[in-house]
Amino acid sequence: MRLWALLILVALLCIATVPGIAQPTLKIVAYDGSQLRGAQIRVSTLDGRVFEFTLDPSNPFVVRDVVKGVLYVEVVSWKSVPISYRQNVTIYSDQTLVVPSIGKLTLKVSGSRGQALERASIKITYGGQTIEEGSTDAGGVYTTLLPAASYGIVVEYGGRRVEKTIAVEPSRENVVNVQLDVFMSLGGMDLSVSEFLGLALLVIVIVIALIVVAVEYSNWRAKRARTVLARPE
Repeated sequence: MRLWALLILVALLCIATVPGIAQPTLKIVAYDGSQLRGAQIRVSTLDGRVFEFTLDPSNPFVVRDVVKGVLYVEVVSWKSVPISYRQNVTIYSDQTLVVPSIGKLTLKVSGSRGQALERASIKITYGGQTIEEGSTDAGGVYTTLLPAASYGIVVEYGGRRVEKTIAVEPSRENVVNVQLDVFMSLGGMDLSVSEFLGLALLVIVIVIALIVVAVEYSNWRAKRARTVLARPE
C-alpha cells in the first residue's frame, strides 16, 4: 500500500515538472513601467482556453498549466480607448510585457503673465465621452498616461475655458502648453488683463474724485471761515 502511495506521489511530481507546462504570472505595463490598472485583457492558450479580465495589479490574474509556455495576449482597451495590442509570449516563469502604444500626456497650464495656475480643472475626452478628470498641481501641471490616440481637452480656471484637440504619441512624453487669460488674482477674483486695467482705472478715478471732493470741501470751509471773520460787529 505504501509502495502504491509512493509511486503516485512520484508520478504527480513528474507531471508537475514536465517542461511543456508552465505556471506563469504575466505583468503588463506601459513603456515607463507604470501599471495599466483597469485595462481590458484577453489571453488564450494553445489548448483553446480564452480568458478575459480587467487588469488589477493588487489582485493578479494567473493563467495556470500553459501548454509549452505559450500565451496569446491582447490588450483590448484602457480607459475606454481601444488599444488592440497583441503579442505572443513564451514563458516558463513570471514575466513582464511592455505595451508600447501608451504615451504620457503632460499639460502645463499658465496665466497671461506665464504664472502657473494651480487647481485648474482638466477634462479629457475621447469620442465625445469624458474618460478622465483632474486638476493641476502647485506648478500648474497635470500628468497622465493614455493610449496613443487623438483626444479633446477642456481646461477651466476662474471662469475661463480653453478647448483643444491633441494627439498622444506612443512611448514618449507629450507636452501641451495651455494659456488662460488670467492676469492676477485679487481678493479671490481672477482678473484678465482688460479687467485688471479697468479696475485700476476705476481706482484712479475714485482717488481723483476723492481728492477733488476733499479740495472743494477744504475751499468751502476756508470761505466760510473768512465770511465769519469778516462779519461786522
